[in-house]
Amino acid sequence: MAIPIIFFHNGNSKYLKYSLKQAKYFNPDSIVYLLGDKRNNRYAFVTHVLASKYQSAVTAFSDVYVHRTTNGEVYELNCFLRWFYIEAFCRENNIESFIYLDSDVLLFQNVTEMVSLFKGCSIANTCPDMGMPAFTYFKNLNAISSFCRYLMHAYTDEEATKELEHIYEPFVNDPELMGGICDMSLFHLYFRDHPNETLKVDLINNELAVDVSINNSDGYEMENGRKKIYWQNNLPYCKQLQTGRLIRFATLHYQGDAKYLMTEHYKGGGYLFCRFWESRKQRSAKK
Repeated sequence: MAIPIIFFHNGNSKYLKYSLKQAKYFNPDSIVYLLGDKRNNRYAFVTHVLASKYQSAVTAFSDVYVHRTTNGEVYELNCFLRWFYIEAFCRENNIESFIYLDSDVLLFQNVTEMVSLFKGCSIANTCPDMGMPAFTYFKNLNAISSFCRYLMHAYTDEEATKELEHIYEPFVNDPELMGGICDMSLFHLYFRDHPNETLKVDLINNELAVDVSINNSDGYEMENGRKKIYWQNNLPYCKQLQTGRLIRFATLHYQGDAKYLMTEHYKGGGYLFCRFWESRKQRSAKK
């Protein structure tokens, strides 16, 4: 049975259509869910779900959340809340294993074929000590429920909150230092505290990788501040600096200001006029 893919996104950003359509293109047998709002309920090839339906599931965490980052509070809180929304949705719909994708990720792989690579773990992503959960595998409902409980514990247990305050202290002492506590930080801690249940998947094996961020080298050749992409049969490869080998990437993550590249790298079919027009505007903006 094909594993479902879940996105969470507010609004209808220009790049959203590319990530959704490409996920479906490479995974025709998987149900692609979008937990979103009325503004992005417009894609016939995905199953749209109003995230607001599960508002009651996020109240408890919202009430205890303490903002400890230089990022905007609304944005950062929403990054935490997405996991509670998704957990409630999966619980109601009896969804067990699934892949979560950030909406600025292009998928170039049938994810059902990857599941065997995650054997023995409950959660797999690129977050053990750095990285981000832009691609995250959850083995079952208990896995995401466990992570949500961990989030609640981190913001309600005295010792756990002290650890978060200690991590955030350098940012308090240096106003020019950017960052702080985010849901990625809690994934790092969860991986530390659950080593037998988690798996780092930036380099899954010697032939397949998951991108942490196209803006980071991660040991691969760079060009103009991004990973240099070698296209073979419409699939992305990057060159390992240490070995010179080309490694195929199952995903590319267009974090931050790299999102404009999604128009150029999209391989999911259709959107010809949109891509032409957006590329033209991007070229004009660079002049």
